[in-house]
Amino acid sequence: MKLLESKRGLKLPKIFFITDKDDLAKIPVGVPYIYGESKDEQMIVTLLEYQILWESAMRTGLPFNFKKLLEDNGFKLKRFSYQITQIFVNKSKSDDGWDNVVKVGDYPKSTSNHTETLADYLTDSSCYVDITKLHELKIIPTWLVDNIEEAVKINIANFITYNHYMYNKKLDGCYGDISLVDPPRNLFIIDISSSIPKAVSSTTLALARHLSESFYADILITGSKSTLYTYENVHSLDVNTIYNENGMGNDQEWFKNLVTSEYRNYNTVFCFGDNHNPGYDWRNEYNKNTRHIRTDDGKELCKWKVNNLVCFHTTHYGTIPGYATWFEVEDQNITHVKDWVKYLD
Repeated sequence: MKLLESKRGLKLPKIFFITDKDDLAKIPVGVPYIYGESKDEQMIVTLLEYQILWESAMRTGLPFNFKKLLEDNGFKLKRFSYQITQIFVNKSKSDDGWDNVVKVGDYPKSTSNHTETLADYLTDSSCYVDITKLHELKIIPTWLVDNIEEAVKINIANFITYNHYMYNKKLDGCYGDISLVDPPRNLFIIDISSSIPKAVSSTTLALARHLSESFYADILITGSKSTLYTYENVHSLDVNTIYNENGMGNDQEWFKNLVTSEYRNYNTVFCFGDNHNPGYDWRNEYNKNTRHIRTDDGKELCKWKVNNLVCFHTTHYGTIPGYATWFEVEDQNITHVKDWVKYLD
């Protein structure tokens, strides 16, 4: 357990980084923290640095042309479409601690010398994920406020409820009181296919372990194949190798097998993705016997019950991301998150 610090001299918010699950009990309720693996620490710091720099720039009110600034500094951007994989440039570490501009290809290529990892995609310059949207949804702690006391107040309020049956000391009877509660089982679906901006998939992957821990959630990774990591097994998710392990295509067979093999109940599903869905006739190394499946037929096949759906569509606000289209959810229980991705093109 340690306070996160920037090696670039940026003043980070006071937020603890926890790698040992036993340390979770030592953190006072409401104090901001991120739970992850020690090898992910620098990636988390990078996300915090981006958030600070972005929000600082926005607060000035100056009309920054980020596309021009990036291009003037060697970045080459194409307009992003969910149908076309974007070409982007990221920044790699140099010996002096600063970044160098390096072009990265569209699809990860494994070689005997190098395997693409999360760090290769973390600094995708095509867009920026607005972390404040995740704060507002109360699925990660608030930290960018005026002081730590204010953050604690907000974070505590996010996890309390009024229990009508609790014993109330002051009134000496079961008249109710506020209590901290654990949420019911939830699910995060993270699409890592090549049509998703790498800034999106890498940001959600970097926060995956924390999202699962703090929101009592399973994690479903969809790429060329789909893998479900239950809350109890999220520790086995290696975000640094997931791009190569799951591929960056799209999936039907693995996803279909998951949602039809057993009944599962989820209170809330948070789905990050685009229009690509398991009903398409995908063909890749993991999908050999696919066929076109209508959405209505997919809903008939699906055994997973979902009460609420929160949609993080990368390009079309108001549209359900593809890998959530097989869930039967009442319209009033579907939430669409707007402007959570800031495109720089």
